[in-house]
Amino acid sequence: MSRRSTRSRTLRLSALVAAAALVVGACGSGGGGDDPADTDAGGTPKPGGSVSIGLEAETAGWQPGKDSPAESGTSVMLAIYDPLVLRSRDGEITPFLAETVTKSADLKEWTIKLRPNVKFHDGTPLTAENQKEAFDKVLTVTGARTAGVLAGATMTVVDPLTIKYTLAQPNAAFGEVLAGASGYAFSMANYNAKGADISANPVGTGPFVFQSWTRDSQLVVKKNPSYWIQGLPHLDEVVFKPIPDEDARLFSLQAGDIDMMHTLRQGLVKKAKDAEKRDREFKVYDFLGNNSGANIFNSGKPPFDDKRVRQGLVYAINQATSIDALGGTGMVPESTQLYTRDSPFYSERAAATYPKQDINKAKQLLTSYVNDPARSDKKAVGAPISFRYDCPPDPTLVDLSLVLQQQWAAVGVQVSLRQVEQSVHIAEAVGNPPDYTAEYDVKCWRLGGQGDPDSTLFTQFGPPKGAASNVTDFTTPKLQELLQKGRTTADFDERKKVYEEISILFNEEAPFSLSGATASIVAARPYVQSVMDWTFPDRTTKGPSITQSVITTRELWRNDR
Repeated sequence: MSRRSTRSRTLRLSALVAAAALVVGACGSGGGGDDPADTDAGGTPKPGGSVSIGLEAETAGWQPGKDSPAESGTSVMLAIYDPLVLRSRDGEITPFLAETVTKSADLKEWTIKLRPNVKFHDGTPLTAENQKEAFDKVLTVTGARTAGVLAGATMTVVDPLTIKYTLAQPNAAFGEVLAGASGYAFSMANYNAKGADISANPVGTGPFVFQSWTRDSQLVVKKNPSYWIQGLPHLDEVVFKPIPDEDARLFSLQAGDIDMMHTLRQGLVKKAKDAEKRDREFKVYDFLGNNSGANIFNSGKPPFDDKRVRQGLVYAINQATSIDALGGTGMVPESTQLYTRDSPFYSERAAATYPKQDINKAKQLLTSYVNDPARSDKKAVGAPISFRYDCPPDPTLVDLSLVLQQQWAAVGVQVSLRQVEQSVHIAEAVGNPPDYTAEYDVKCWRLGGQGDPDSTLFTQFGPPKGAASNVTDFTTPKLQELLQKGRTTADFDERKKVYEEISILFNEEAPFSLSGATASIVAARPYVQSVMDWTFPDRTTKGPSITQSVITTRELWRNDR
């Protein structure tokens, strides 16, 4: 049998990235992996109790389609909302709030049958009409965070519990779209009632009911007594606490002020692992996936609208020193693309094209721009390039900022540094509706994500105008052509070639530079159970543990009761 036919049989449409793209760190010091001896299961779950979770940042709000959470916010959203589908541990897009998912042969029609007898926290039923109203009034309107991934799609009601998405173009990865905010079910009765206050009053069908939110302090959710999955959740309460200072978050865990925490900062990953070995007061669960530290350039703004400038800035950077500043030396590899070597979409050909540090080449490119009478920033010929570099005030990010400032100064670029609180940092990159024009020069960032490449690339690099997630404001006709092509076939080998070409295009056009793969962890006190193991409604199919440090609270329980 040929390699292609084998791929076509084993990598079905909804499992294109398979488990290899969800690289769970089984070699981590605190366990992880699938070996039963390595899991955190501690016997029969006991009901009751509260768990407090330290998050890396606050989120602006909690309404799908309107608000755009990062990893920390996603942990909260998944406590309140259920998605239509989720990706299982073996890589399959699997029904969750949906009972069945059926797609047409041309990949343009996706029919979702909803589970019966599911109610929102306000007592209203989950129906096809609710989903249709949400789609039309919230998810696809101008300015919605989800409008980009749903562009060209329409929804029709088939029967009281069945909806059908009809797409303008085939989309092999549409199931991944439904696993995100576009597929979070929320009460339209609540949405219509709350109006401008909706972001602070979320109502879903999830395992926990929103109780209260004190911004920058804590958000409290209580057990949903009518949750549609029998026997869940186990906890009575979960308290989410944003603790932006990385060291303070670890100290809070060590002191017992919180029960769990997460981080995607390499320096804190190392500190947490060292403390685990030394004190044995908590367990560390780690994950390394298709996510990389990056510096993003605002390609819609001079001088970054000129490829010479972006390329010159990338050639000036020594990635190893960036990894060292972030505390990841010896833990994470250098990045050459938005996929790690463990991913089936990793490309050696693309890796060979990533710009390595070359000071002479950097100077040549930047000098060419500086001496160009038609330079886009309208400054005088010979005037040095200058810009502001933004990062949140984490110590490792401060170190990274200083390293980059020195490396860019070595090629004649003047850089001022600014520390900015993370929620503001994100909001500036996202911009404001309806155009979502980015409001920055250069920022530290994270790029990439788990699941099908389309779910990351089409949102992060789709047409910039009106797309909240294209924070670089970068696009080219060739990129848009490739993004569309990646959606039109379910054949793995053909899709891999598309995303290889996209990786090469990124390395050539330089809308960002990379600063090493992002190792992430969840750390929990020993009595917190089922950190790694959560299941689908059938209670046997397993989910992919702690993907990108997102914490699933549905099946957490305490064994100290």
